[in-house]
Amino acid sequence: MDSLSLKQGGPQRSLLKYPPLSVRTGFTLLEVVISVGILVVILTIIYNAFNSSMEVFTAMENRGNAYAQARLVLNRMSEEIASTYFTTSEKSNTGLLGEDKDEDDLPFDSLHFTSLSHIRWVKDSKESELCEIGYYLEKDEETGESFLFRREDWNVDGTLEEGGRSLELAEGVDAINFRYYDGGEWVDDWDSRIKGGLPKAIEVVLVMRDPRRERIAFSCIVPVPMAGR
Repeated sequence: MDSLSLKQGGPQRSLLKYPPLSVRTGFTLLEVVISVGILVVILTIIYNAFNSSMEVFTAMENRGNAYAQARLVLNRMSEEIASTYFTTSEKSNTGLLGEDKDEDDLPFDSLHFTSLSHIRWVKDSKESELCEIGYYLEKDEETGESFLFRREDWNVDGTLEEGGRSLELAEGVDAINFRYYDGGEWVDDWDSRIKGGLPKAIEVVLVMRDPRRERIAFSCIVPVPMAGR
């Protein structure tokens, strides 16, 4: 009996080294499904946060581009308006003509004037610094988009609104408004040949759209040094 019990006890003790399959460590299918679900939720939160951050970054970048474009346009307009030249001489073809216009309940003004801002690109060319410059908007009837144009004519012939070459200066400009300071008040239009001189300052307001189609207004006031001379 003793030898038999030892023989029987021997295999029994050796079997205890290998636990039954039901008690082995590992992940059940339910645990795996729950873990994957939690991971998906975490990744979704991270993606949404990243996507929101990128949208904010893109919006700020687009708005920054709109500000940069407006700054360049207003700087150029300011320099040329500040160089406005006018003389009351009968033989002079100089002048400043600002027209107050509206389109779709938005200001659609135009400004034409003679300026000492012409750049001679060809050395010893028969051109002077005096030129005619104009700013105005044109609307694309198909798309409804408005564009700011700049016209320059170095042949100063007295026709301030005609001649020369026009080039697009900026796109996405919904409105442009000019006002003129006569020393006492601001007025909406100006004709130097009728008023006999230049305004002391000109206010320029541009209403532009950023890539998100939001309107942004930019403005500046330009003193006119030649006024009163």
